[in-house]
Amino acid sequence: MIRTLLLLLILFSTRAIEHLRSKNHFSSVTTSIISCNASCFIFAPMLKPILTSYLILLTSFAFGQLFPKQNYPANYFRYPLDIPLKLNANFGEMRPNHFHMGLDLFTLRRENLPVLAPADGWISKIKIDPNGFGNAIYVSHPNGFTTLYAHMNTFPPGTAQAIKEAQYAKQKWNGDVEFEKNQFPVKKGQLIGYSGNTGASAGPHVHYEIRRTIDDACLNALLFHRVYDVTPPDVTRLAVYDRNKSTYEQSPRMLPLVHSKGTHSIAGGVLTVNSDAISFAIVATDRITGVPNSNGIFEAAVYLDEEPISGFQIDGVDYLQTRYLNAHIDYRIKTGGGSYFQHLSPLPGDRLPIYFKKDDGLIRLHDTLTHAVKIIVKDANDNATTLTFSIKRTAAIAPAPNMQKDSRYMLPNQINIFETADVQMVSTEKSFYDAFRFNYNYKTNASAVSNVHVMHTPLIPVHDSMIFRIKPNKSISEAARNKVIMIKNARGKTVIERAAFVKGWYEAKFREFGELWLETDEVPPTIAVAGIVDSGTVVNNALITVTVADNKKEIRRFRAELDGAWLLFSGLGPVFRYRVDEYCPEGEHELKLIAEDVAGNITERVIRFTRK
Repeated sequence: MIRTLLLLLILFSTRAIEHLRSKNHFSSVTTSIISCNASCFIFAPMLKPILTSYLILLTSFAFGQLFPKQNYPANYFRYPLDIPLKLNANFGEMRPNHFHMGLDLFTLRRENLPVLAPADGWISKIKIDPNGFGNAIYVSHPNGFTTLYAHMNTFPPGTAQAIKEAQYAKQKWNGDVEFEKNQFPVKKGQLIGYSGNTGASAGPHVHYEIRRTIDDACLNALLFHRVYDVTPPDVTRLAVYDRNKSTYEQSPRMLPLVHSKGTHSIAGGVLTVNSDAISFAIVATDRITGVPNSNGIFEAAVYLDEEPISGFQIDGVDYLQTRYLNAHIDYRIKTGGGSYFQHLSPLPGDRLPIYFKKDDGLIRLHDTLTHAVKIIVKDANDNATTLTFSIKRTAAIAPAPNMQKDSRYMLPNQINIFETADVQMVSTEKSFYDAFRFNYNYKTNASAVSNVHVMHTPLIPVHDSMIFRIKPNKSISEAARNKVIMIKNARGKTVIERAAFVKGWYEAKFREFGELWLETDEVPPTIAVAGIVDSGTVVNNALITVTVADNKKEIRRFRAELDGAWLLFSGLGPVFRYRVDEYCPEGEHELKLIAEDVAGNITERVIRFTRK
């Protein structure tokens, strides 16, 4: 009989789990099981301990499915350095406009440490990115994953000539160079290069990524390389939002936290609100046991009366999605100099695939009863910190603005347009993450050929570029008509784009609000050369340096030609370098240098010389 009842219990639990998976919630099933505990079974006293234990197991399993972990291959990849694993940064840490997409491996504050292939595979790509990865190496593996190593000093042995040939074929120094599968095979533990500090690196380290080869999605490498860590995350701040309003049009309420004997709560233990739609954001960090620096968290979720409402897990992010970090955080607070507050409930225009949410992911308070709130924060090793408190809604509810009827509101997930007689703004459906009431003003500027249009505030994040159109308020000569630039100033930073003339308007795209205006620029850049002179001579391995300057400090293009053929100069400006090699054989030559600024002004300089 007991065996039969257990089988029935298992069958019911299996069906319950399937129901949980299909509905993304668990409370109704759990309640049903509990209600049957004593009354539905004849042998309840005998089965009660078994039932209780199984219920706990079922509940734990169900809640664990909130963020099911992927079955990544364990012990397939070796650590790429021959020193103990220590992280300067982990996957998913928050950076300006992006998530950190890999692990920053500690290299003893030194450069030129050997970097070794973590598994068999082949060199599939080299990237040269002076404003980002620096020198980066991609190794593809037969198990469907690709590993990446950035900020390297050197490339894999034997690849230098292939890289140079590809650069000449593309007539481009920076960018990607791809290789065939059988071109540069590697074995596990083989040297692939030496660590460095190239590109946008703040100090010697190796930026290490593991990607899914088929779609290039970045995955959390700590799920492949397990480290000893028994230290739970630290939750330091908690903010609450009235989600009947835009998150951009309120200062969230900050809740003082109380930490005592391993418990975490808020001061007073009870949060009283006057809204029936609530969300939270947290400031939380993690620390690997034995490592002093703080890292980002892996997972966080909020529960209401033990029912999961919303949360996120950062186990993989695509580079095409990483800018959605600006939706994931309270952008206004961070841009204003504050901390990274991570939303536990996504904003309406947030398209990151990292979230779980029941319905709209908000805490809906349909009554004035006291409800239990639980926030669980985890790291990649499942170390958890739990914050518990109660929430209660007052009888009164604060009125919400009618955003649909106010034409000045910009809304997420739709095209938005603002226009006056001399300025227009057009967004895409993906430009904004939350609603906001658009503000506009203008002023004059003597050097401009238009008004200075104050387009809202740069404290509102923008995902997709917006089209801006401005009409000049001063006459522009025929010669200068194609030399008009649009300038945007936001928080003291200036960005310049060449403006296209379209039916009486000058048009350009920007991905930030700020002050915008038109100017004309007819001043060409200047070119200074060192290491070579007209009618002079050079020898093998001599260094030629070219420095380009412009009145607007914006260089659009630089090109060097030797006897009419593209010549490889490294650098993205304003300094470009070439070391004399086999592409400049002995004899007489003509070197042409071409520089173009954003407005389209071009300067050319020709130097004739002899290579000895």
